[in-house]
Amino acid sequence: MNTSTWAAGDYPAMARLLVPAADRAVAAAAPGPGTTVLDVGTGTGNAALAAARAGATVTAVDPTPELLAIAERRAAEEALPVTFQDGDTASGTYDRVLSVFAAMYAPDHTRAAATLVRACAPGGRIVSAAWTPDGLMAAANRAAAPYLPAPPPGGPPPARWGDEAYVRGLFAGHEVATTVEQVPFVFAAPMAAAEFWVRTAGHLQAERARLEADGAWRALHHDLAAIFAGRESSATYLLAVISA
Repeated sequence: MNTSTWAAGDYPAMARLLVPAADRAVAAAAPGPGTTVLDVGTGTGNAALAAARAGATVTAVDPTPELLAIAERRAAEEALPVTFQDGDTASGTYDRVLSVFAAMYAPDHTRAAATLVRACAPGGRIVSAAWTPDGLMAAANRAAAPYLPAPPPGGPPPARWGDEAYVRGLFAGHEVATTVEQVPFVFAAPMAAAEFWVRTAGHLQAERARLEADGAWRALHHDLAAIFAGRESSATYLLAVISA
């Protein structure tokens, strides 16, 4: 997804549900006072702010100005000295490098993994959180796929980053420790979950006019509701800790 797509939906509402995952990733990174941290794809700043609260010196980057502005505002409200930059990564090396539901969306996973490695200082730690291929978020994406333009040929599905063997391949030569974690999603009914998912998903909102004109907008909601009806109210993700 391009930067304008991320800004098309109400991603901040989704980001609020993802705070526990960001907190878990930061805990796995174990930053502390004097530790330098790079948060790649910070979005609205969940992981960056958690690392700053732990006393780390944090740099956070994101290519979507609208989300970065929210992160900056949140940091200011808590008086957290986070440095925010517009872009995909930052120069220099850091003791900890975080990617919380971020690098998985890169069009070239191998290049994204290499970028994370280059940004991590020797003896440091990279922590990645990514949706698993068999989890709720991947299932919802598969249900929505027929309503969306075909993805560019050759690009790996984002959820591949949530497969343990795949991640070990991306970071071959490095020690990789993984666990499967969950983010709770609690909604009054499956249709309420579907409506929330569509409202927050910029790639779907970007297609709304076309889908409404085709009479497919409500069908999309019903297909997503069927996914949420058949699943537990949580989404699984792979938490990977890579030693640099």
